[in-house]
Amino acid sequence: MAVVKTNYVKRGKGEKGRAKATIRYFQHRRDRDGQKVTRTLFGYDGTLTREQAYKMIDDAQKGTIFYRIVISPDPKHEDRYKDLDLSEITIHTMLALEERLGKQIQFVAAMHDDHSPHRHVHTLVLVQGARLNREDFQALRLEATGRALSQRRLRDRIRGHHIRLKRSRTIGHNRPAQRRLYRGGQPYQSYTCPLCHYHQALPSSNRGYRCPACGLRMRRERISEVYRTQRREVGLTLSLSP
Repeated sequence: MAVVKTNYVKRGKGEKGRAKATIRYFQHRRDRDGQKVTRTLFGYDGTLTREQAYKMIDDAQKGTIFYRIVISPDPKHEDRYKDLDLSEITIHTMLALEERLGKQIQFVAAMHDDHSPHRHVHTLVLVQGARLNREDFQALRLEATGRALSQRRLRDRIRGHHIRLKRSRTIGHNRPAQRRLYRGGQPYQSYTCPLCHYHQALPSSNRGYRCPACGLRMRRERISEVYRTQRREVGLTLSLSP
C-alpha cells in the first residue's frame, strides 16, 4: 500500500513565508551525494515555475491551510521497477480529495528519486476553509494505492509481452539457418519416363508420378544417376559430331 504522510504549515504570522520555504525545500533538497539539485515543480496543468508557485501562495484566501503531503508507492509491490508515473498518481489523488471535500484545491509538487531508495512526491496542498481528518487521509492513501496498483498491472502486462517477444526472437535467431529455411517444405526429386525419357524435377512422393506424354509411371532417379546420364549423352553427342 502507498504511504501518505501529512502535516501542515504552522498557521499565523509568517505562514505564507513558511509555505514558500516548503517549496524551496522539496525543489532544492540535496541528493544522496550531497549535491544541490533543482527539481521540476508541477501541478494540475503540468510544469510550474517557482514564481507561479509563490503567486499561488500569495493569492491564497484567508483561512487557507497549507498541507504538506508526501505520496510514496510501495517499493516492493507497486514501484519495484521504478517505472510508475508518480505525477499521474499525484494528480488523481488530488482530484479524489477535491471530490471528497466538494471544493477545488490547489497544489504544487516535486518528485524525489535522487536522495532515497524509495521514490516519492512532496506536495504543498492549499485547502481553503476545511481541515482534513483521519478519514480524509485514509481516502488519500486508498486512492494513491489504487492508482499505483492499476499502473503496476498495466506495466507488468506490457513488460511480460516484451519479454516473451524478446525470447521468441532469441530462439529464432539461435535456430540453425537450414532448419528455418526448409521447415515445412518437401525436397525435390528427379523423375524420368523409361520410354520417352521425359524428365522433370518434382516433390518427392511415395506414390510416384506418371509421364504426361506416355502415361507410364516415371522412374525416380538419384542425383548421381542423372549426372552420369547427362555425361553419357554429352559424350555421345561429341562422338557423333563430324
